[in-house]
Amino acid sequence: MADWQDSLPLWAAAWAAVRGQTSAPEGSGVLTAAAGEHSHPEYILAWPGTDADRAAETVRQHPGAVLTLVSGGSGDALGYAAARGLAPVGHAVLLTARTDELNAVPELPENAELAQAPLELYDLVEISVFDHPVASGRIRIEDGLAVIGGLQTHTAESGKSFEPAVLAALADEAYVHGADTLYTVLGPHQVADYTASGWTVAAHIISLGAPG
Repeated sequence: MADWQDSLPLWAAAWAAVRGQTSAPEGSGVLTAAAGEHSHPEYILAWPGTDADRAAETVRQHPGAVLTLVSGGSGDALGYAAARGLAPVGHAVLLTARTDELNAVPELPENAELAQAPLELYDLVEISVFDHPVASGRIRIEDGLAVIGGLQTHTAESGKSFEPAVLAALADEAYVHGADTLYTVLGPHQVADYTASGWTVAAHIISLGAPG
């Protein structure tokens, strides 16, 4: 079993947290929900897996609910979904890296400051210039691994200048807290930049829902 599959309940819960969602165990996977009275559930499961059929039927009968399958390749999962009356609503990529290979010291201009703040669901790392936030990211640490996400830069210029510093600061926090493995979830168009800087593609993530 691949490392990402073995640790899916941990990193999937952490991925939910950096997206601002709560989660609970659901069979071999995780059930997440966004804040709000009318939020729709998302089932995150490894595929192939023993709980996918039951979750697929639940999602098919409840428009708005999402089944998110994590697999080594996207094609087979799409075929599985079509056979069960589900349609793709999203495609992302799970990447992983060793924390000790990424926790370089963040390089900041003289007028920039880096701050860290523990929040309810995740820790926030933020870079400010003259007290104005220019970039930020989120991290959740779970039993030897960490998931980063929510990376934001406010201008194209700040993205080039500060995104590497935010990533370095997040990796350093994971390292300090004993998380040996980092995960992040990205859109396919972002993958090349991350693999060039030391990340490795671990799996594909296909989100499915009942056809509209």
